Amino acid sequence: MGTTRITRRACLVAGAVTVLAVGVLGTGAAYSSPNPPPTVTGDVRVDGLLARMTLDEKLTLLQGEAETATDRQYQAGYLPGIPRLGIPSLKLTDGPPGVITRQDSTGMTSTMGVAATFSQSDATANGKTIGADAKALGQDVVLEPFVNMDRDTSWGRGFNTFGEDPLLTGQTGAAEITGIQSQGTMAQVKHYIAYDGANNVNVDSQTLHEIYLQPFADAIGAGVSSVMCSYNIVNGYQACGNSTTLTQILRNELGFKGFVTSDWGATHGTTYLNAGLDMEMPGGGGPSGISLPSYFSKTAIKAAIASGSIAESRATQAAGRILYEMDRFGLLTGSSKHSVTPENTSADEQTVLQTALDSATLLQNKNNALPLSTTALSGLAMIGPGAGQTIATNSGGEAAGGLLNQQPSALATVKKLTAGTGAKVNYAVADDLTGTAVPASALSHLGSPGLLRTNTKTNATHVDAQLNFTTAKGNALAVGAADTWSGTLTVKSAGSYWLNIQALGGTANLTVDGKSLTTVGGGFGPAPRYGVVHPTDGNAPTSTTDGLANGRTLVALTAGAHTLSVVETPDVSGRPVQVRLNWVTPAQQQANRNAAVAAAKNAKTAVVFAWDTGSGDLSAPLPDGQDQLIADVAAVNPNTVVVLQANQPIAMPWLGKVKSVLDTYYGGDRAGEAAAELLLGKANPSGRLPFTWPATLNQEVAHSAAHPERSSNGVHPDGTACGPGGFVPDPTCVTTYSEGVNIGYRYFDATNETPLYPFGYGLSYTAFQYSSLQSSAATDGGLNVSLRVTNTGTATGSAVPQVYLGTPKTLPSGAQFAKRALAAYGRVSLAAGQTKTLVLHVPVRQLQYWSDASGWTTATGTRQLIVSSNERSSNLTAMVEITNDPVTTGRVVHS
Repeated sequence: MGTTRITRRACLVAGAVTVLAVGVLGTGAAYSSPNPPPTVTGDVRVDGLLARMTLDEKLTLLQGEAETATDRQYQAGYLPGIPRLGIPSLKLTDGPPGVITRQDSTGMTSTMGVAATFSQSDATANGKTIGADAKALGQDVVLEPFVNMDRDTSWGRGFNTFGEDPLLTGQTGAAEITGIQSQGTMAQVKHYIAYDGANNVNVDSQTLHEIYLQPFADAIGAGVSSVMCSYNIVNGYQACGNSTTLTQILRNELGFKGFVTSDWGATHGTTYLNAGLDMEMPGGGGPSGISLPSYFSKTAIKAAIASGSIAESRATQAAGRILYEMDRFGLLTGSSKHSVTPENTSADEQTVLQTALDSATLLQNKNNALPLSTTALSGLAMIGPGAGQTIATNSGGEAAGGLLNQQPSALATVKKLTAGTGAKVNYAVADDLTGTAVPASALSHLGSPGLLRTNTKTNATHVDAQLNFTTAKGNALAVGAADTWSGTLTVKSAGSYWLNIQALGGTANLTVDGKSLTTVGGGFGPAPRYGVVHPTDGNAPTSTTDGLANGRTLVALTAGAHTLSVVETPDVSGRPVQVRLNWVTPAQQQANRNAAVAAAKNAKTAVVFAWDTGSGDLSAPLPDGQDQLIADVAAVNPNTVVVLQANQPIAMPWLGKVKSVLDTYYGGDRAGEAAAELLLGKANPSGRLPFTWPATLNQEVAHSAAHPERSSNGVHPDGTACGPGGFVPDPTCVTTYSEGVNIGYRYFDATNETPLYPFGYGLSYTAFQYSSLQSSAATDGGLNVSLRVTNTGTATGSAVPQVYLGTPKTLPSGAQFAKRALAAYGRVSLAAGQTKTLVLHVPVRQLQYWSDASGWTTATGTRQLIVSSNERSSNLTAMVEITNDPVTTGRVVHS
């Protein structure tokens, strides 16, 4: 079902409130009254259903529950239907990015990568892929996009945002929503509101509206079906029980018509229904291994109705909002699809590849070391596990891990594209993520060789020389096998050992010396979060080289014996159980490192592939000693290039020692292929940073020593700093957004700090020139900014001009303004020597400020208009006159 169908339905509803046909009520029996049903939603079909529903049936729609179908897909949430009335169940699936259920699914480019494209076209294409994949996998609602602000790079979820700017975030999110919903899949925008790393937030009204609400306003403008409220406290009230944000702002100001769902476990009271929450998740259907309280049960709400604390009409309204969106997407008229059908992998992977190419951001390129020259290719060393194996999505979590058979490596692609050219390419893993099976000589039990295996169903025992059962070896365990292994691991020398427990078809926990190290494939408990173990469901950044989920732990072991146990539990996949205990000894680690440095020393150019976890900041080194690896390689080869996979700024202590740095974020299934094409110059890097890259951590707004109240941990009432928050916010620890509208690059401007790389920054293999700046009034009251863009270099490439507005010459009393704020941006591809005229639209909202007294108000007067290649440059400038006259506003008064 496409956009046309949904839009037409909305129009029909608006014009047919008083019309009722017998067949309009869908698959259930028709509303039998001769009079129209009471108006609740304005949708005749929905209002007719509500008139026929019992209270219990309405309440069924307000709380999730566990799905019991034998073919269930173990998605994040499930809402039961009402068969009597032809109302189907509703399935809600996690993201971003991608679609995560028990099925393996397309690995999408990370959200930060999508933002780095500065392309609404790319965002829409990603949305279409997500929406189509969800439909193929039998899902109704995707829990994305994630449109919170990247305010604190220390926050473990900041990597999942679209960056630090509200305009870029809002337009990227809106475009993705448009794409998702064009496929007949509902999008649920999250997390509402001010969920940016802190658990308990105080934020002033202007800042709330202009920064944190803008992406949600854009989502509503795009017709988003639903909103997820967040875990945090906002201005003294829990976000899911905050009537100011959920009703006064979301409904009355922004005009939202869809339904509001709680984040999983974010409901803390039955009366949250009064505040504007419509659906509690997960209700009784929480993920395995975690127990969440439930407040929207039928018993609880009926008791509240009986006591008078909740009106029955509010329950009817909430049910109506949910049904309204179900009807809008055709779910009440036969479009519900819960069967699993194949994804359109070919189309999906084209989108993934294009997005990976468009997002890659060239941070440094001394002496034009990239693209790789013929000389460089005559002796090229490719170093790091990310060269020989694609690291698509950084594994696990709420993202689809990808399809291993759609992940050609950078190494394989470089060799393929340079075949027959005389190129000589060598590979060194440097950091072996997979390892080798722990040898039989190191394993024993009760003084005898081997580990003792016990079947947990029958208690039958068997001795295994090694723990190494895989389909590749032809000895995988039977479907549904459930076994434990116990014994002793003996090491000859002390040191730090990588102990890797690897599995597929079941989870596996590794315990050494009585300490549980990791459960590979496990979710919140020993069972997989989404029913099955996916190849990327380990703590490693990708699967093993032979496709098993990989749980790695670096353990300091003394020489001698150590107790060891492994507990394997089958999943619901119906696959043979594979389980293996691998290791990388200290000697193997050193040998791998030495081989990599030797390969670099003997090469013309060395390309090191490095990855970050996505949850660190400038204070944290790259995992697995990669900073030292890069430094060691650069010490023996002056022509060192780093291909970085990082969704947030990292420290890069080796930056001055390498020639080039290319940040590819996490490119998805085609990350390796895209990296190869970019290195070889088959494609030109054109991504731009969606965040400011600080030179030091204390430059960031959330890490200012002078303002501890701005930290995500917050402060106690006496001003002392709080420690890290937990799942439930501590009401005594408060984070105050005292920086106001100056988030991200705005804060750097306000404090006169110089970042390492500014927002919007990115280099190219070619050069661009901007000229002929013009500004005129747009029909929506905003501005149309036109300019000419010329490719003055020798390679085809994409320019990303950005429009910024300065502060009004005369500041309105009591209002905040950033020194510069992004107002528009565009992306244009140009052949060498080509010129194009580009028109960039500045929405009227970017000319306005929020005041509680007067609402959105245009800041009239003269303002500087800047067109630049990043936030800190000024390629073209002009002074424009902003007026309340839609004809004359935007007139250039000086350039």
